[in-house]
Amino acid sequence: MSKRKEKEDIKMTIFIMVVGIASMVVGVFGIVTSRIEKKEYAASTDIRKVSAVIVDFSTYDSKDDNGDVDYTTYKFRISYEIDGKTYKGKCEERVWSRDIAKGYTYDKLRKGDTIKVEVYKTTKGNYKLSPEGNPVDFLLYCAAIPFGLFLVVIMICDIVKDKRKKKSENEVVSKE
Repeated sequence: MSKRKEKEDIKMTIFIMVVGIASMVVGVFGIVTSRIEKKEYAASTDIRKVSAVIVDFSTYDSKDDNGDVDYTTYKFRISYEIDGKTYKGKCEERVWSRDIAKGYTYDKLRKGDTIKVEVYKTTKGNYKLSPEGNPVDFLLYCAAIPFGLFLVVIMICDIVKDKRKKKSENEVVSKE
């Protein structure tokens, strides 16, 4: 094998290992932060609904196999004020196509309009948007850990296999 090919293989192995390790770190971080937010929300002494101004928004249609829209996801960047202090955040709402009234209401929203959001007081005295509790996100965080571990183990096995192969090649060359 040429030196250039070996260097490319080493770079690719290192890259995949870094991706694997990063995947595990993101998974652990996501799980820990989501658990902390849920506990902090549950322990909050002040949970309320406030009016928030839409700073920016986007929509995404999820379609079924026939091309019909199952639901539309509305993602908002918002700004809200509590006790003279302005807070910013992101929230999303999923509207199923069969909920025509709700879909009509959300389709009319534009920048500058207001929506009601639930906020809670943190232990530091600031207000945050209530955790959405999306189980898919939590599942993805959980799946990121074994996926990253799988990548790292595969690359370690590849490195060990290459070392054994080189060692056996060197033994064959030295015997000749």
